[in-house]
Amino acid sequence: MYKIIFKNSAIYGILPQLPKIGALFVLPLTTPFLSAVDFGVVGTVSSYTYATSVFNLLGLEAVIQIAFFHYPKQYKWLWRQLYGFITLWSIIYIALLAVLLYNIIPPEAHEQRWEIVFIKVLPLLLFVPSEFFAISYYVLNQKALPVASRSLILGFISLFFNYYFIAHLKMGYMGWFLADMIAGCITGFVFCLPLYTKWKLTPIFNFKWRLIKKSLKIALPLIPHNYSAYMLDSSDRVIMERVGMTTANIGRYSLAYNFGKYVETVTLAAGQAVGPLLLQNIKKKNWRDYEKLVFYFQSLVLFACFTLALWIPQWLPLLVRNNELLDIQTLMVVIILSYSYRPIFNGCNQIAYYYEKSNVLWRITFVAGIINIILNLIFIPIYGLAAAAISTFLAFMFVAFAGFTFKFYKDVKDLNLKPLFWLLMICASLGAALILLNVHFYWKIASNIFMLLLLFFISDRTYEKGSLVNKIKLFFIKNYFSKNKK
Repeated sequence: MYKIIFKNSAIYGILPQLPKIGALFVLPLTTPFLSAVDFGVVGTVSSYTYATSVFNLLGLEAVIQIAFFHYPKQYKWLWRQLYGFITLWSIIYIALLAVLLYNIIPPEAHEQRWEIVFIKVLPLLLFVPSEFFAISYYVLNQKALPVASRSLILGFISLFFNYYFIAHLKMGYMGWFLADMIAGCITGFVFCLPLYTKWKLTPIFNFKWRLIKKSLKIALPLIPHNYSAYMLDSSDRVIMERVGMTTANIGRYSLAYNFGKYVETVTLAAGQAVGPLLLQNIKKKNWRDYEKLVFYFQSLVLFACFTLALWIPQWLPLLVRNNELLDIQTLMVVIILSYSYRPIFNGCNQIAYYYEKSNVLWRITFVAGIINIILNLIFIPIYGLAAAAISTFLAFMFVAFAGFTFKFYKDVKDLNLKPLFWLLMICASLGAALILLNVHFYWKIASNIFMLLLLFFISDRTYEKGSLVNKIKLFFIKNYFSKNKK
């Protein structure tokens, strides 16, 4: 069983993320042909599209998954009913989305807004319900490789079109939109083909309303939970647009935020691999090993985020070959360290998932989203982009550490994941990275070494009882005395 978990975690977690990492290496080729306005147009349109995406499936994802397990011989019939309903609803949803996009597209792109609307809604109209059912079929039948391999190949195809349209044809934001449309249509076609030809999962449009109402009764309450991800990730750019911030500034913030999303991609992939080990330790009640694993995972991620943030002035010009886009370094420090919370968050939440207490978790993310929106509404008009970055950091810290106040964690008496220590470490790392951002590289190397040694000594004293330090002492003593004898 664990073999399957590890295999699927690696396939789902790592393979599909490789094109996102590859996008980093395309940046030096595309950024000379992109302006802050290009990033702003794409960021604004993407934020509004993401803001409404939670309503596309109306929360019915959970019902579709439950049906697979509760009705193993009849789930296809139920899926086909829901498929028909979602397909019809998608027409209404896409019409509303088109109207919204037409009205929010920044003035710099008004001449092409009909083209942008068409490009954004076409893949949604043709493929989104079908693609979702196809992926669900693969995942629920534990066929990880077809999903991951398709995602990997199609991700690199999207990268190629991005490079071609932006760097060669110099189409700016339109190149981005076109590349997304082509990749979306190819992805939809590839996933939908077996849906119709092999599994015969065609929509039933003459569906039973009683079944739809029963399903919606389960699904609709999940929308606030699903919407919390948007409130944390993209609401800031919508608020910027609403309060009249320039498209160029929204673009700079979007670019800075993209680097945070790259960090999230890596930590999510690593979390996929670590998750089964955490669950195994919970099952065996090996709380000491559980603590140690979370400590080492969090140490690694925090050290990596701190190092990335600290050395931004050195590596950012290598990736972003456009002076107009380089004045985002302080924003990037805050955003990158905002995403260092994931391991301690996973350490707490895995306990809730294992003991089936996950119903409380949506409250944390939803409240964090509300906090983020309120802070942005108050402070973005006053302090601009910096306020959005700080609001993001505070919201993510709430997500990471609020779970430790709940009963599901406090009931495990033998476990101490040191939440206060990690909160202070993350905040101290942020402060240090901001202070040391533009100092001489000798000081940066010294701060990296100091942090590494600090984490090493704390882990050694806490989990190894000083054995590693003692071994190092013995090694140096032996070498010292052997040299003196000679």
